[in-house]
Amino acid sequence: MIPFAENYNTRIMLLNRRDYPGARPYTAQELALVKPVKDDADGQAIERAWQFMRDRAAELYEWLARAVKEGKILPYDPLTETGGVIIAASDVHGVNLTSVVRRVVFFDPPYHSLGYPPPAKPWNPLIDPSYSPEEVVVKFAEWVSGYYRHGATPDELEYRVPLRDPSPTLLRLTQEERDRALWDGPGSPGGSDDLVVKTGVRVGLFDRMRRAALYLPQDRQPPGERSDTWRNTEVRHICCDQSVWDMPWGTWALRAELEKADRDGVSMRKIQILQVHGANHFVHWDQPERALKAIVCEAGDGNLNVLSMDQEC
Repeated sequence: MIPFAENYNTRIMLLNRRDYPGARPYTAQELALVKPVKDDADGQAIERAWQFMRDRAAELYEWLARAVKEGKILPYDPLTETGGVIIAASDVHGVNLTSVVRRVVFFDPPYHSLGYPPPAKPWNPLIDPSYSPEEVVVKFAEWVSGYYRHGATPDELEYRVPLRDPSPTLLRLTQEERDRALWDGPGSPGGSDDLVVKTGVRVGLFDRMRRAALYLPQDRQPPGERSDTWRNTEVRHICCDQSVWDMPWGTWALRAELEKADRDGVSMRKIQILQVHGANHFVHWDQPERALKAIVCEAGDGNLNVLSMDQEC
């Protein structure tokens, strides 16, 4: 996306997560917060995982504050739609980040990262016993980076077979491109990402995070989970309509939650769902300019087509 940034008056700052190249590895003490436990007798497993994620949030806030100071980023002006930053993922060190953060983007996330339950009969090559370990490596790359023709309802998702054209993104990469773009360690069994996902799903961490992020403060919320300072921050959920089923399933669940909250009169922050047609989970690789537009463009500026809750790009 970087070659297109100047065309959209945008500066892209790339930040690797912990345990990835260029970033600090986790310590054993940090990973202990998300290590699986045989039994949760004290009921504190979710609190430990919650603390792990709060620590990661603090690291991101501190980095943003430094970037704002050193990068001379101006506050966001909604009238001119200039300035500010967009996080495609409070006061810190004297910097009021709420004045510069334009929106937070959920970039085609899978359902489990938002804390939603799976469908009745989910499928994933990683848990299919019919594949050998060698076959799983190839099958997963094909499956996760494929293009799918899904139906118009959650009951019409295609779970297994990607389209032949376009072919799966990862199968088109050269070995040099794969070596440059992929880093398997954290996602491998026992790696940091593997621990966070498995523990997070088991203890309900991601459901709690979603609720704390999307619902406006209520008296019943614990003070540490209220988002008063960020109540005007927009969330843009980007969904690619030909991604593997995990992503559209999460989008359907989010839509249903938004509709229920509206019916029940429950206050949620401004949440915009933007659908990118003819794109898969690797849109940033296959169609980088469209991916950038989906992240940075404002509604009604000519780059986004439909002025409705579910926008199209």
